[in-house]
Amino acid sequence: MLSIRAGHTMLLDEDLLQRTHYLSVEAGLLRVAISNPDQEALQAQLVTLGFLQAGDHLPLDLLRNSRLHLQALTPTRLVGDTSALPPVGSNSLHDWTLDLLLLRHLGEAEQRIQALLQLLVERLGRRSGEWYELPVRLTHAELAELSGHTRVTVTRQLSRLREQRLIEQDAGPGRCLRIAPELVEA
Repeated sequence: MLSIRAGHTMLLDEDLLQRTHYLSVEAGLLRVAISNPDQEALQAQLVTLGFLQAGDHLPLDLLRNSRLHLQALTPTRLVGDTSALPPVGSNSLHDWTLDLLLLRHLGEAEQRIQALLQLLVERLGRRSGEWYELPVRLTHAELAELSGHTRVTVTRQLSRLREQRLIEQDAGPGRCLRIAPELVEA
């Protein structure tokens, strides 16, 4: 079993990758990213592959030639499994990766940002009164990396959505992003 404290990142070692087919998330919320193994780990530019939460699975078969970073957004526990495939019907990192790739092929910035927010709400969000809320706080730079845009473009698009009252920042301690159902269900 692996445990990662909130705010910390773990690099998976070769030994674990060789003896485990996938990891299952028992608890927590995790950002999964890769970096170029030729760069220093602490200086490398991370590419987000997706987010996993309790019940989701991290297949390791395609990640053996990259450096894998697991960043705990909340306290996280993972367990390894040596069987070849995760259970049928479970969510996987592959699902995130494919959806983010498809999202990057949408033509307009507005389409990409809306599709990204819809994906985040679908996979991680929860309904709270009149809004959907994301339990993870993402910076404009992180949203830009996920959508394939610049931070400036993301900021401009989010400002438009805020003016249209389709998103708002919660004033509470978690400062989660609140998203109107009209945006999610469009």
